[in-house]
Amino acid sequence: MVNLKDTTALKIAVTGACLVVWAGARADDTPKDALTFDGAVRMWVEALSWNDQRKGTPEFDTARLGFKYDDGRFLAAGRERYYYYTRRQTGAAKGASMLFNEYLWAGYRFADKSELHAGQERMPFGLLPYASNNFFESMAWYAGYEDTYALGLQYLHKTGALSMNLGFFPSDGRHLLAWTDSNGELDGLDSVRFSNHLMKSYGRAEKNTVVGRLAYAIPVAGGKTEIGASVLAGRLAATNPALADGNRRAGALHFTGEFGKFGLQLETIAYRNDFRGNGSIAGDWYGACDGDCVVIGAFGFSNRMAARGHIDIANVSYKIPGSLGPFSGFVVYNDWSRLRKSAPGYADSDQNVTGVSFSSGGWFMMVDVANATNQPYLSPGFGNALAAGRTAKASGHRFNANIGYYF
Repeated sequence: MVNLKDTTALKIAVTGACLVVWAGARADDTPKDALTFDGAVRMWVEALSWNDQRKGTPEFDTARLGFKYDDGRFLAAGRERYYYYTRRQTGAAKGASMLFNEYLWAGYRFADKSELHAGQERMPFGLLPYASNNFFESMAWYAGYEDTYALGLQYLHKTGALSMNLGFFPSDGRHLLAWTDSNGELDGLDSVRFSNHLMKSYGRAEKNTVVGRLAYAIPVAGGKTEIGASVLAGRLAATNPALADGNRRAGALHFTGEFGKFGLQLETIAYRNDFRGNGSIAGDWYGACDGDCVVIGAFGFSNRMAARGHIDIANVSYKIPGSLGPFSGFVVYNDWSRLRKSAPGYADSDQNVTGVSFSSGGWFMMVDVANATNQPYLSPGFGNALAAGRTAKASGHRFNANIGYYF
């Protein structure tokens, strides 16, 4: 069962277009391999330094199913995810189930190889596809600036070494094709989505967001680099009369390089959510934010977050050649990121994740050790860590071994 109670006409139209665009092509003109399906089932073993109930117990992570269509002219892609949280994870009297869409879009490829996409897809901002190597991603993901999806249009063009992306997203997509039977254990249906966005249930929604990205690839001896810049601007709509409308904007400079077996990622982001008065109304989990914070949510949970700040990212990786028994494709990495908050008295948030990934056939494994301060999922202080922070015990570490079968 899919809950579409709050789905707008735009979401319905885009969903329908994405599901049928490839079906509109003539069957005798369509390559046999134009339509493909993919999926994964994952589980994990974790240990949290601040939670004795979550130490070493194997648990289900996610099941996902997706499709891709590409006949050279028409394009489409989509992916749906299912999660189940145990009582240890919800911190409530029972567990929680949820289903939501990661992305769903349709597109057209022009003669010059440029593309136009319509639907819910990743916003072209910052390091792509990820500003991280590890399972937890970077501080940018928790603030809504990495691996972030929204509903709208995107144009992609490449001329030689220069690539350009321009997107217009009237809506953040909210809980597109989402369902949960656990509103009491999660922060409502509005939090049941893949990427972090401001929460309508707390009086704010992201509207009419324009995103632009330019990147230039530079070949180097034994590798390649890319240097780029991204900008974002949009409306911060008040969905409750107690709040005033505002604006949001962000900018990023980013660099990625591959030098033989070594990899390097660097990025700095400045973001602002500007408004008069309070940043949120009171909701099910939190009281009203003042002018220095907003409420952001994804994966069924929400957090208070500094309304303005800077994010710094520095990641290094190394590909280990050869194999060990049935395992190969070893990559070791160290990912560091920090959220510097602009509000007086707000303590910065930071995380450092050291790990290794490897594979065997369809199996893919990641083993991470994270150390963090004022990070809601990698240290104690959930709820206010991304905002004021400064709990009595603000630092912690988390071990995670994730194993999945991909098909």
